[in-house]
Order: sequence, then structure tokens, then C-alpha cells
Amino acid sequence: MRYIQKKEIPQSFIDDTKDLVTKIKETSQKEKKDIWDKEYKNKRELKKYILEVEQNWLCGYCEAKLEETFKKEKRENLELIHIEHIKPKHLDYDNLSFDYYNLLVSCSGKCFTQGNKPLTCGHKKGKKFDENLFLNPVKDIDIRDYFIYSDNGYIGSSSKNEEKSKYTMNLLELNAFNNQLCEARIIALKEFTRKVKEYSKKRDEKPEEIIKKLLDRENLAFISFLRYKYKLIL
Repeated sequence: MRYIQKKEIPQSFIDDTKDLVTKIKETSQKEKKDIWDKEYKNKRELKKYILEVEQNWLCGYCEAKLEETFKKEKRENLELIHIEHIKPKHLDYDNLSFDYYNLLVSCSGKCFTQGNKPLTCGHKKGKKFDENLFLNPVKDIDIRDYFIYSDNGYIGSSSKNEEKSKYTMNLLELNAFNNQLCEARIIALKEFTRKVKEYSKKRDEKPEEIIKKLLDRENLAFISFLRYKYKLIL
């Protein structure tokens, strides 16, 4: 997981939700959920902004690359990625539903599995949430320091705060059983290594310099895993 720096709230979001922010406070508790789910119509525009401007097209939790998924979603009229309320909105519909700084974009949790059941990330997290234990990608600047990675792609806890890191990665199922997320990290590492060798040969640059340049862009799938594997170079 990596820190996601939220940018200035897009004016379109402010304009689209101004009346809804007022309306939700005047709506019965039973119907508050519908204000976000049914009445806020420009979710796709917001998804694009957050992914492109803030997340470099990576899932805010597992760091899968979502650019092609976003395009496929439009072509096939499916919801393959979603706007995630980090702190679940049901805890305080009035203040959390349209709090821009409580939003990121998450994959569906089905990127690396054959079934239709979400196994990772936001949909897996659901309504479970302990604010004192959850590592928040938009608040915890040093979030990467809480995790380590094994050679086979599994994410684990560093010694920084094992209680928080274990709670977070278990809640999001970042090593999900029957999910190929760990394998996907290894594939990304192999592709990255291949690309470094290719660029080094073509550009006559040292591999170490290529590695630094590519990783500093922060736009590669599973970037935290890649940076961890090359931490001695960085």
C-alpha cells in the first residue's frame, strides 16, 4: 500500500454534490444511502479524476493497474471498479457520503480470480472498520513502512506496528486465499526486470539508473512491492 495525496477538490464534484449534501441531512435514516447510490450521477467522471490525477491509475489498496479496466468498464457497461468510502459512509451518512477526502478508487476485488465474489480490497472490507487500527492510504504518509514483502509476492507486517498492518492487510485480504494477487505481483516483477534489461541495452544506461527512473514515476502495478524488492538501489 502507498500514500495517496489528495488534490484540490474538483469543481465538478462540488457542483454535482452541493444540493445532495444538503438533501442527505434532511432525509430519513433509512433513505440516506440512496442519496449517494442513486442520486449522485457523475461517479464515472469522479473515478477518472481520482485515478488519473491522484492514484496514477492504481487501485488505492492492492495497487493493481486499472487503466484498461476503466476502459473496459465503459465498453461493456459494467462496474469493475468503484469509488470507495475509506471510512464506511453508514457510520455517518451526513458527513461521510460526500467527504472528498474520504474517497479513493478501489478495484472490484475480483481482478485476479475466476469467480464473481470479491476477495480483496474495498468490497471485501465492506462495513467493517476500526479507525484506530486501519492504515488509511490518504492520511498515513508513511504507510509503506508498515509492510514487507516475501520473495513469492506475499505482503507481511514490518516491526513498525504489527497490530495495525495485520488488521489492514487482513481486512482487505491482500493475501487472499484462492486469489492470484501474490502471483500477479511476481508477474509484475518479472515484467519490470525484463523492461529494465531492454531499456538498459537500448539506451546504454546502467540498470540501476533505469530502475530509479521507472520506480520514481509511481505508476507501475504493485509499485510498493517493486520498490521493496529494489529498496537497496533506491
